[in-house]
Order: sequence, then structure tokens, then C-alpha cells
Amino acid sequence: MKRWSLPASALVLVLIACGAGTKPAPRVTAAKARVPSVRVIAAGRERTARREAKKLLQEFVAPREARRIREPRNYAGVLRQSGPQPIGELVDIHRYWSVRKPLKAVTRFLRVHPLRGFEQSVASRGTQKPPHYVVMSTRAGDRYLNVTSVGLPRRTVIRVDAQVEWVYPRSPREKVPAPTSEIDVHAPRVSVDVTSPAKVARIIRWFDALPIAPPGIVVSCPLGVPPNITLTFRNARGDRLAQAKLPPSFAWICDSISFTIGGKQQKPLIDRVRRPSFALRVQGLLGIHLVQRHRYRWSYP
Repeated sequence: MKRWSLPASALVLVLIACGAGTKPAPRVTAAKARVPSVRVIAAGRERTARREAKKLLQEFVAPREARRIREPRNYAGVLRQSGPQPIGELVDIHRYWSVRKPLKAVTRFLRVHPLRGFEQSVASRGTQKPPHYVVMSTRAGDRYLNVTSVGLPRRTVIRVDAQVEWVYPRSPREKVPAPTSEIDVHAPRVSVDVTSPAKVARIIRWFDALPIAPPGIVVSCPLGVPPNITLTFRNARGDRLAQAKLPPSFAWICDSISFTIGGKQQKPLIDRVRRPSFALRVQGLLGIHLVQRHRYRWSYP
């Protein structure tokens, strides 16, 4: 009986050929999907708001004989800004027009040609000394259109600002810890332990949807409302996982919601503009008294 044998070098070549068509298994870290950072999400939201502002500016109806001009160098005090500025993250795109018509005629034209869905919120006039001007501001949700018309001896100059608000994203790490199964609610005259799974889940969902206070926004706060509502988030053993302190009113930059996870301070939170406050919704869900009556909603200052 004959025995066939291969040299060692040939055996190595056979093993290499057998493994040539296989790919190495991917690393565990490479297989995981990359989660975009807060800065990337913020940049995307700002780009979306900018596209919306450009589209809004194109919808503005100028007088028929008006022509686009560059930013005027004169009367900069009046035309430097058109209308009030909403407080928060904002994209502002503006343009200028000039028309050989008096201020009253231009103002009359603009009043009868409003943008669809926009309602007037602010109107002001400057008539004490020349140049005379009229500022008309309108709003539709988180979109604003401010129009300033300045009357000059032989023409009227118009500045139009299209503004779109956007919400700065909140980090997924700054949310209520998952093991939370109980929420202790304390106020000056109220103390409630919420253990119903449905109510705990709803409160957490509302809380995690709150935006952070917009970074870089500076507001003068002469008089704030101190927080007197405390929410303590606990696990099944009763351990404190996180805690939030709320003002008894609408939470905004001056009166924000403080939030700690494991004793570590997180970014301050605010309520969403033109929506019921978080504290007011918790009050309605639990049937308790938490919130003082407040009249402001903080869209325009």
C-alpha cells in the first residue's frame, strides 16, 4: 500500500488557500451603530431652520414697484433690527427693499397682504421725529416675520426678517434612569408617592421630553421664582436615582428646572413655549395643587 505525503511547505499553501475566501469577524465596537452627538443633531436642526427661514422669506409679498437693495448705511438705528427677538435658539434671515411710495401707502399694502396662517402680534410706530417708521410683527407657531418700513423723503425702505425657532437637543444621558419605579412629589402643602406604573411612566415621558435651557442665551432676570416643587425618582428598593426641582410656574431661562442624576448636576431644563407647563400637567395627572397661576408663556419678551 502506497502512502502519499506532502511536504510541509505545500501543506501551508493549502491551509492559506482554504482561508483566503473568508473575512475576519467584525469587532464588537465596529458593529455597533454610531449615535450622532448633540452637536451634530444641533447643527442639523439649525440647518433645517435656516432652510425654513429662506422659504418663509420667499413667501413675503413686496409692493409691485419695490426693488431689492443692499443694506442701507443711513438710518441704521431704525433698520439695524426689525421687530422684537424671540428668546431662544433662532435663525434670522433678512432682506431690504426700496419703493418710491410714501410710508402710509406701503403700510396699507402690507396690511392687506399678510402671509397665510400668520397673525399679528406686535405693531409699533415711530412718529415723534423723522424718519418715521412702522414695525409689524406676525407669528405662526415657531415662525416669525418682522417688517420694518422707514419713510424717507422720496421713498420707503423696507426691512424684512424671517425668523424660525429651533430646539437645542438634550443628551440621551441626561434622562431619568431606567430603573425608576417610584416618584416622590413634594411641595409646600403636598406630599405624594406615585407608585402607579402608568402614572410613573407618563411623568417620566413628559420629563424626558423637556428641552434644556438654550445655551449661550443671556437674559436679564430681575426677579425670579424660586423652586418649591421637588420630584425624587427612586428604584424598587427606594434608592434615590435622580431629583428635579421645579418652580411653581412656567419654567423658563430665569426660572428653570434643576436636575441631578446620582447627585451630579445636569443641564437646566425649561418648559416648551405655548404648551402647558410640566408642573401643570403633573398637577392635573395627580389631582393635587402644585402650580401658581401664571399668565406668561414667553414667546416674545
